[in-house]
Amino acid sequence: MPNGNMNRINKIVIFLALPFSINAQSSGISPYSIFGLGQTQISSFTYGEILGGTQIGNNSAFYVNSSQPASYSQLKYTTLDIGGSYKAVHQTSGSGDLWNTTGGFRSMGMALPLAKGLGLSIGISPYTQVGYDMRTAGIDNNFGNFVQLFNGKGGINKAHVGFGYMPFSIMSFGVNFNYLFGSSDRSAKMVFDDNQLNSIMNNERLLVSDWSLDFGSMIHIPLQGNRLNIGFTYSPSQDLSASHDNSSFTYIPNSSGTETPLDTVFSAYRPNGFITLPSALGIGLQYEKLVKGLNLPAWSISFQYKFTGQKELRDFWYENKPNSGPYEENSQLISFSGSVIPVLAFPERRYKSATSNLAYRASFRIGNTGLVINEKSINSWQAGLGLGIPLGGRTILPGDIKFATMHFGFQMGNLGTNNNQMVNEFSLLALLGVTLNDQWFLKFKYR
Repeated sequence: MPNGNMNRINKIVIFLALPFSINAQSSGISPYSIFGLGQTQISSFTYGEILGGTQIGNNSAFYVNSSQPASYSQLKYTTLDIGGSYKAVHQTSGSGDLWNTTGGFRSMGMALPLAKGLGLSIGISPYTQVGYDMRTAGIDNNFGNFVQLFNGKGGINKAHVGFGYMPFSIMSFGVNFNYLFGSSDRSAKMVFDDNQLNSIMNNERLLVSDWSLDFGSMIHIPLQGNRLNIGFTYSPSQDLSASHDNSSFTYIPNSSGTETPLDTVFSAYRPNGFITLPSALGIGLQYEKLVKGLNLPAWSISFQYKFTGQKELRDFWYENKPNSGPYEENSQLISFSGSVIPVLAFPERRYKSATSNLAYRASFRIGNTGLVINEKSINSWQAGLGLGIPLGGRTILPGDIKFATMHFGFQMGNLGTNNNQMVNEFSLLALLGVTLNDQWFLKFKYR
C-alpha cells in the first residue's frame, strides 16, 4: 500500500461498523488487518491452536504439527487433521461498540511415516487475513465536510509440503516448502457533503503466488522415563513474487449503493513486484511424562518464545525495496500450555469413568503485534481450555489400527486498546477439529 495511504490510515480514530462474513476459510473482521498483509495467523492445526500454538517443542506421534517440521520424523501412523472455528468479537471505541462474528473451515493437513525416522506432511491453512469496513468523518477548509470509507477483504493462504528426518535417537531435523497464494482487495472512498464535488475512490488488489521455506530441529533428552524436548525453528526473510493493481477515479454514488464512474485519476498495473516476509526465530520446550508401551504422554507442559522481525515486512513493492514498512517494532510472543489424561497420569487411582480417558488442555499466550499507532504498541493476549475426546479404534485385519480424536476448544482474548480513541477487541473463539489415525503399509506374515 502506498505510503500516502498508510499515513492517512494511521489517522483513523473513529470506528463505526464492521461486516458479518462467513467464507469457506474463516475470514478476518478486525480493523487492525488494514495494515501490511493483514493479521498473521497461528500456523497450527486445531490441536496445536487449542494448546496456544506451543508446537515448536511438541513431539507428538499422532498429530500433524506444521509449526515444527522436525516432528514429522516421529510419526507412527498416517494422520489426517481437519478443523474449523467460530469467532465472536466485541469491538469498542469512543464512538460505540458492537459484536461481529465469523467462522467456517480453517485448515486441513495430512502426514505419514515413510520409513523409520522419516516422515512427510502436506496441508493448507491461513497465513494472513484481511477483513474490515470502517468510516471516518472530517472537515476540510477548502472542501467542507467529508466522509471516508475503508473496506478490505481476502488474505494469503499457505500450503506446505514438509519432511522430517531423525538421523540420531536424540536429534531430528525438518523443512517445510510453503506455497503462499491468495489475494486481498482494499478500497478507500471519500464522499463530500457538497453535491458539486464528485466522490473519489481508490481500489487496490494484491495477488501473491510464490514459495517460502521454514526450518526446524529438535533435541530429545530422556530423563528417568520422561522426556524433555527442545525445539528450534527459523524462517528467513524472503521476497515473494506479487502483482498489484491500483486505480483511482471519481464517481457519482447511486441510491442503490452502486457507483457510476466518471474520470480516471490514476491507474497502474504492476505484474512483476514483490512482498517481503519477515524473518522469525522460535524456541520451544516440552516436558512430558511417558507411559511405557504407549506413544501418548500421560501429561505434558510446554513453553514457547517466538520472535518475528515485523519491521522487515514490506507490502507490495517493485524496482526498489522501501526503507520502511507498516510495522514500527518487532513482535515477541510467549506461550504456555499443559495437557493431562487422568487415567494415565494417576494409574494408582484406578479411574473407571469415561471422563478420565479424555485429554484436558489449557493454554495462555501474550505478546505484541508489531503495530504502533499514535505511539501506542498494539498488544494481545489469549487464554483457552480444550478437550481431546478419543473416538476408539477398530481393526479390519490382524494388526490393522484405526482410531480418531475429536478436539474441542474455547478461547477468549483481547487485542488493542481503547486509549487514544483506538479500537479494543475482546474475542470468544470456539474450535472444533478431528484427527484420524490409520496404519498403512503393513506387511502381513500370513494371508
